[in-house]
Amino acid sequence: MHLTERMINFKPNKMTNSWGKGFLTSVLGTTISILLTFGTSALIESKEKADIQRQTAMMVIHDIDVCVEQMEEMAKDEEEMNNAMQYILAHLDQIASLPKDTIELALDMLIDYDPDRAIFDDAKENIFKSSQDIWSNLDNMAFIDNMERFYRERRKVETYMANNPIFAKPITFDEFCQIRINSTSKTHEVDFAALLKEKLQDRKVQYCIDFSNMRTRVYRSMAQRWKDLSDRNKFIMNISDEELSEYIKNSQRSGSPVRKRDLMGQWERKASGYQDHCYEFLENDSFSIKTITHFANPFYNDEIVLTYKYGGKWSLKDDTLFMVNTPKSIEVEMDTSHITYRPEMRDSVHRYIRDLNIAAWKESLRKSLERNRRDTFPVTTNKAHDKIEMVVSRDDDGSVESQYLKRVKEK
Repeated sequence: MHLTERMINFKPNKMTNSWGKGFLTSVLGTTISILLTFGTSALIESKEKADIQRQTAMMVIHDIDVCVEQMEEMAKDEEEMNNAMQYILAHLDQIASLPKDTIELALDMLIDYDPDRAIFDDAKENIFKSSQDIWSNLDNMAFIDNMERFYRERRKVETYMANNPIFAKPITFDEFCQIRINSTSKTHEVDFAALLKEKLQDRKVQYCIDFSNMRTRVYRSMAQRWKDLSDRNKFIMNISDEELSEYIKNSQRSGSPVRKRDLMGQWERKASGYQDHCYEFLENDSFSIKTITHFANPFYNDEIVLTYKYGGKWSLKDDTLFMVNTPKSIEVEMDTSHITYRPEMRDSVHRYIRDLNIAAWKESLRKSLERNRRDTFPVTTNKAHDKIEMVVSRDDDGSVESQYLKRVKEK
């Protein structure tokens, strides 16, 4: 038999066949494993990139919505100030007897109480422009162009409002401080009605009043322009209003869930530098709140201390604290024993104390609690369980007002 025939008729034995199958299976398994590993990694990376894209998009779209809310609020405030001013101008001969809050609201149009205030917060803009992670993951150029245009426009609006005379308030903060200093009143109080009547003769003041409606139109125009841009960006990125609301809610959430035993005990909160709030949550589901208010004034030394206390029942469900007030439990007392004053200030001090009428204060607080018998607060705690965050309000734009309680250490 020829060699060629022997080769054609060659049949591998069982051992050779088994080895070949094992080798092929091993190679195939390794190949599939590699493909699965890289494929899975690619899928995970792609999903993470998509998540970052959406989180970034929602962050900066929310930034636009916050600015829309600011413009709308400024328009609303301008209208209210102008309405008060027009009412005063129509009753100028009776200005001394007009309501104090109406006069002060009109003066808000004219007095620059906070000259260094920035209109917009640029924190989100800085994150958007400086984060390499964002730029490497955000690949929608239409969206990027829209956001860059918005931030350029926002800076122009801020510059325009800072430099255009129609937005300038004619009474500077320094001038208003000097008016208070020059007040002939012993308590340095300002006669706002007389001040307004005098300032209405000033051409700068008249100019400011005349352009009030234009300011309102500018605010509303920018609000609508940016709202349209926000809607456009939501459409481009396929983000619903509900998804954005959920993002805002989650981004404001902090701390850990609170259990009932975490709340029990004594807590304190300081507010505005002149109020101390003391809370106590007891095992029998009752609570008490004591508020101590310190009244200081330039015409006496030390402080008048006003204390009020009330109680009620509390319960905790999920992450929400429910507090049902008992208005009849209110106790109010005032301590004036620590103050001293010069003899010539006696009448002013006594008049001030009378204005802090305990009976009227107690009745006002009782009526307030009657109207709002139950308070509801979402609550969270820190890891040490010695601080609590109580969310007082959450606006549609995502801004949150919170109160922070600190546990009172046992002595």
